[in-house]
Amino acid sequence: MSDLPPLRSKGGGRTRPARRRPQRITLSTRDVMRQQSLSKVFFVIASLVALISLATAGLRQTDRVTSTESTAGGTQPAESRLLPGAVLVDVVKIVDGDTLDVRASETDLRVRLYGVDTPERGDHCFKEATERTRALAGSRVQLVPDARLQDSSKRELRYVYTVGGESIDAALVREGLALAWREDGSQRTALIALEDQARAAKTGCLWSGS
Repeated sequence: MSDLPPLRSKGGGRTRPARRRPQRITLSTRDVMRQQSLSKVFFVIASLVALISLATAGLRQTDRVTSTESTAGGTQPAESRLLPGAVLVDVVKIVDGDTLDVRASETDLRVRLYGVDTPERGDHCFKEATERTRALAGSRVQLVPDARLQDSSKRELRYVYTVGGESIDAALVREGLALAWREDGSQRTALIALEDQARAAKTGCLWSGS
C-alpha cells in the first residue's frame, strides 16, 4: 500500500485551497494628505505646460500674420526660401521698374528683369513702377536664369524673386505696372495671361486711366 494521502475527500469531491481575501489597505492621514499634495502639484504642472503650449502656438500664429503683412506691405519676410537654380544677391540700387544693380561675390552687376517691360523715365507710371520694384526687392533678391543670359545692352537677364520666393516680374504685371515680355522666356505665357487680366480689369497705373 502507498503511504501517499488520498487525492479525494470522503465526499468524493476534489479539495480546493481556501481563497484568500484581499487585505484592505488603510492609509494614514499623513499618506492621504501627501497624495492630495502630489495631485495638486501634478495639476499645476499640467496647467503650466498647457499654458506654455498655447503661448507658443499664439507666437507662431503672430509670426505668420506678421510675415504675411510684411510681404503685402512690400518689406522683406524674415526667412528666405531659395528657389531651384536661384542665386541670392544683395540689392545695391533700383535703377527703374525693370532694372536693378546687385552685388554677388563682391562683383556688381546690372540686372534686367527678364519677363517685363516697365515705363521709361519721364513716361507715365515710371515712378509707380520704380517704387513698387524697390518695395518688393528690399535689400536682397533671388535671380533665376533662363534662355538668354544678357540683353543687347549687356545687362544680365534674370527672372527676379523676393527672398520669400515671390516673383517680382509677375507682381508688376499683375498690379498693372508693367507689360509682359512677349518674345521669349519660360514664363512668357503666364505673364501674358496676367497682363490680359490686369488690362481687362483696368488694374493699376497702366490700365486704370489714372
